[in-house]
Amino acid sequence: MIVINFKAYKEATGENAVRLAELISSQAENSGIRIIIVPQAVDIVRVSDLVETFAQHIDPFEPGARTGSTLAESVKAAGATGSFLNHSEKRIPPKDIEDGIRILRRLGMESIVCTKDPDEGASYAQFSPDYIAIEPPELIGTGVSVSKAKPEVVTESIKKVKAVNPNVKVLCGAGISNGEDVKKALELGVDGVMFASAFVKSENPTKVLDDMIGGFK
Repeated sequence: MIVINFKAYKEATGENAVRLAELISSQAENSGIRIIIVPQAVDIVRVSDLVETFAQHIDPFEPGARTGSTLAESVKAAGATGSFLNHSEKRIPPKDIEDGIRILRRLGMESIVCTKDPDEGASYAQFSPDYIAIEPPELIGTGVSVSKAKPEVVTESIKKVKAVNPNVKVLCGAGISNGEDVKKALELGVDGVMFASAFVKSENPTKVLDDMIGGFK
């Protein structure tokens, strides 16, 4: 499983988001790998018919007088099949994480809860998200992968998450930049990888994604 976060990069905004989604769609078709893109909320409707799409965030509210909120119902209507919760750039309280998972599950959507370390991963595994993603914030966007720089964080996260809830799958991100990083992450036992800038900001994103997919082989 590959999760590509578009963040709020200009290279992945509006028509650029569509361009990247089209590129990913053509490569994903024959890869045999589940690939999910995570664009800005306003771009979900543009790209969700091209590649499986998650939201970057949902607010844990039921529909109502919530001006400025992003509801799970709205991103689902736009075509999203799941959402991040608690990304390091959009941290939220534990109660919001628990409520967000519950709302997403009720709507038949998946949840990826992002965590900064093994202990946090274990604490959120009790809420039964579909995925826990381990992303040490100090490595995000550095090009230095967690799978190589801090492999013990990955293995410890898997161990602690599974001890709490063996049904939760574990992903890793932060600094994943090439196929070797992907290969190493899979050898450590994760179910998939997450990356952003290495692909989105590349001058040749097709080549980058080919390399990442190659890490699965």
